[in-house]
Amino acid sequence: MNSLDTAKDYLSRLDLSYLERKMCSSYYPMPQWQPKLAEVCVMLYKRFLWLLVKYPDVQLVPTRDIDEVWHNHILYTKNYTQDCQALCGRYIHHIPSDPDNTFELTSLSSNFEETKRLYQQEFNEPLKVLQRT
Repeated sequence: MNSLDTAKDYLSRLDLSYLERKMCSSYYPMPQWQPKLAEVCVMLYKRFLWLLVKYPDVQLVPTRDIDEVWHNHILYTKNYTQDCQALCGRYIHHIPSDPDNTFELTSLSSNFEETKRLYQQEFNEPLKVLQRT
């Protein structure tokens, strides 16, 4: 089994239901998520992780919902570190964008288009950009 097969297998078994429970909790500091939306966004996040592993040299950009799941995963530092190590042998850094940097925002837009293209290529469906109410 090669490293991509190992990563795909790990992702298929990765249980992030604790993130769903946290985001749906009345104690969650952000607007509370609906359970079905949290479940879908965690699935999208796991697919985004797959893209990060498979395309390590591409600057991938998550949707806002995927990004929020990512932030929550990072907060569980031990789990996040172990998951990154198991997926690709290294810590996957989250690099936020600077809203005051016009060049960076232009790159962000083109990188998001590339992310959507790769998502479509990998999963045979467009990347869902969900809106929470």
